[in-house]
Amino acid sequence: MINFSVRPPSVSVVMPVYNGGRYLVEAIQSLLHQTFLDFEFIIVDDGSTDQTVETINSFRDKRIVLLKNAVNLGNYPSRNIGMEMARGRYLCVMDADDVAMPARLERQYKYMEQNPETGICGSFIQNIPSGICPRFVTDENLLKVAFLSNNYCSHPSLIIRKEFLNRYQLRYKEDYVYSADFDLCARGFRHFKVQNIPEVLLQYRRHAEQISTAKFTEQQMYADAIRIKQLIENLGFEPDEIRHSLHLNLMKRERIDVELKTELEKWIKAIISKNRVRLYYEENVLGGFLGSLSDFCLRKACKQ
Repeated sequence: MINFSVRPPSVSVVMPVYNGGRYLVEAIQSLLHQTFLDFEFIIVDDGSTDQTVETINSFRDKRIVLLKNAVNLGNYPSRNIGMEMARGRYLCVMDADDVAMPARLERQYKYMEQNPETGICGSFIQNIPSGICPRFVTDENLLKVAFLSNNYCSHPSLIIRKEFLNRYQLRYKEDYVYSADFDLCARGFRHFKVQNIPEVLLQYRRHAEQISTAKFTEQQMYADAIRIKQLIENLGFEPDEIRHSLHLNLMKRERIDVELKTELEKWIKAIISKNRVRLYYEENVLGGFLGSLSDFCLRKACKQ
């Protein structure tokens, strides 16, 4: 039970889990050992059939709030349930197989307090077990443009301003089954700043069971729909104006035959022309980004 008589915490961490297995204990411990203490830890058990609930209950920490789905609803429905219950000013995303660095909540809380126009903020991550630390886009204008192509914020590293989610009625769209975080951030750009802190605040575990690996083909299908939707909603394209295959090949940095170079140039000009009406993206950044993608896709065809 949640005691609503006490002062709400500054941060609510929301973590869904389904059959958490061997990584769950480390994930929970990494949150309970944070340098920042003013948070609640909402764990949504999504109908687990193993020892997940017993593992969670073994932690005697008053910050843990356990919610239990009667049946397995899925990752994003469970996140939405946790978000609705959250009382904090900020929501932190967490996965049950990742590890939060000790100062994660402290660093992200301070950043959001100091940057009131930011609604969503991610961080750099370190991949487990490789130890590689990919560098995400940190320039605000470039990040906004880059989302035409892909999700350049690591989802489990996000902190979100709940006031903005409520004001703009933003939740995970559950019909984007494996890509709802991509869609949430892409829609967020229409209302507020989306940023990345250039600091490693999360260890991101890569393994065969995670969604981005086990459901890669389906995830890309939903991501493609989000890529096309951005042309319609951000730039005002009519569906029959969109060169679907050409655009998706460009956005996913796939091979485009040299014979299509003229068509590709026309398509890029169409995107820039639409943007001059909507003024949604910074034009120089948009043009540079599309040009770099075009060069890459054409060179890829020449090498094959």
